[in-house]
Amino acid sequence: MKFKIIRSKFLESLKRVQNIVAGKGSLQIIQNVLLEAKDGKLYLTTTDLDVSIRSVVPCEISEPGATTLPVKLLANASAKLAEGAIDVDVDAQDRAEISAGSAMFKLPGLPVADFPPLPTDTDSFAYVLPQATLREMLRKTSYATSQDETRKTLKGVLASFKEGKLTMVATDGRRLALVEHDVEFPADAERDIVLPGKVVAELQRSLTGDGDVRITIEKSQVAFNLGDTQIYSKLLDEVYPNYRQVIPDSCNERVVVDRQLLLAALDRASVMSMEETSSTRLTFEENQLLVAANAAQVGEAKDVVPIKYGGGRIEIVFNPSYVMDPLKAIDEDEVTIELTSGSKPAVIRCSVPFLYVMMPLRIG
Repeated sequence: MKFKIIRSKFLESLKRVQNIVAGKGSLQIIQNVLLEAKDGKLYLTTTDLDVSIRSVVPCEISEPGATTLPVKLLANASAKLAEGAIDVDVDAQDRAEISAGSAMFKLPGLPVADFPPLPTDTDSFAYVLPQATLREMLRKTSYATSQDETRKTLKGVLASFKEGKLTMVATDGRRLALVEHDVEFPADAERDIVLPGKVVAELQRSLTGDGDVRITIEKSQVAFNLGDTQIYSKLLDEVYPNYRQVIPDSCNERVVVDRQLLLAALDRASVMSMEETSSTRLTFEENQLLVAANAAQVGEAKDVVPIKYGGGRIEIVFNPSYVMDPLKAIDEDEVTIELTSGSKPAVIRCSVPFLYVMMPLRIG
């Protein structure tokens, strides 16, 4: 196999795929990148057996072929070469010579036959939506997933294709983020899938274009086609909890607040929050919100935020990051906070189809 490729394009494609490789101690073959030169293009593929990713980049091919090379070593070596054309020459023993100008690297490879195959593409139905939309939906929900290794399902994000909408949900049992977007699909394509956290993270890195993403689902696998990049993942096979039952049917009070002002006040108060006992007290009164944090032997912080509210006094305590996370993930100037009492869940809403439920802390 021989091909010539522009260094910056090669590095860009390597960067797209190098996060999806197995760690040290795993089989060497899945620490490698599969390189396939054919039809004027170079196909780069990596996998950790749960998630796979393929990137495509144009190149000038002298001899078509394929090999696998250590992806991190290949990326590091290519990064040290001068900008311009890189020549890659791979012999029958999968030994690669990578050169540009007077510089040259030799890397040992492994046979293509040992590389795990990608899931088979079929002509099954594909859900289509803008890449920017999927990126924003994941941004508005993924921070609420669980970090508890024993709660595997809650470490993922639910993607529910129902009633002409894609609903994405993430929860850790103490908070819940939900966002919806209209998507056209036939009634027989309705289904729920749970995306593992690793593919969610990879999608957030890869969804950088302005085009569409095509999503196809086959049994226990899902594929995302982004044009020059394809991502494949196993799905979590557990049933996602009934998230609807934790969303309050109604709340007694409604508060409107400037998102940036509230976020800034919470950020200042969080300086006094000890990680192990992190809490911020929010006191809602007519047209003002008192944000306060108090940590023994550390100090105290207070701030007042103007709000639109005409109800009675409500005092409620939250983990400050649980309030800040959704405020960072949305872009609207104002948000609405719905409350019932200091011991009941609160709901954050904004002008887009988004809601966020958070449970208060019990102090005392």
